Amino acid sequence: MAEKAFPTGAVLSVVVDVLVSENHMQGIYEVLGWMTGESLYTHQLPRVGREATPVILALHPELEAAVAEAEQVNGDNWREWLATWKARYGETITVPLLTIEQHERIDPVSELAEMVPPEKLMIVEVK
Repeated sequence: MAEKAFPTGAVLSVVVDVLVSENHMQGIYEVLGWMTGESLYTHQLPRVGREATPVILALHPELEAAVAEAEQVNGDNWREWLATWKARYGETITVPLLTIEQHERIDPVSELAEMVPPEKLMIVEVK
């Protein structure tokens, strides 16, 4: 199984669903993009994060504790919280590639069309 190390904050942002990545959303895009082999759109991140979280936790069950602890994270204390986790597990955490059974590939435009009411969509053809 292929694995790659990413900054602890980026991986935790995926797992705990709280932004604690030092490079902000870019960290989440990098982790989930590598895990899926896709260039993801913003509206796809929540779904792909839900797919990736159990896979990451299966590889790193010790991160389960972070989920409960993250409930207390806010804009004022996230750096201290992240520092605690880095002290426990290091600067990086490895994540695996998602398999075809673990990740559903959905065309980003089609997925967005399913999320938005038809009257709110505007399709522009570029010629």
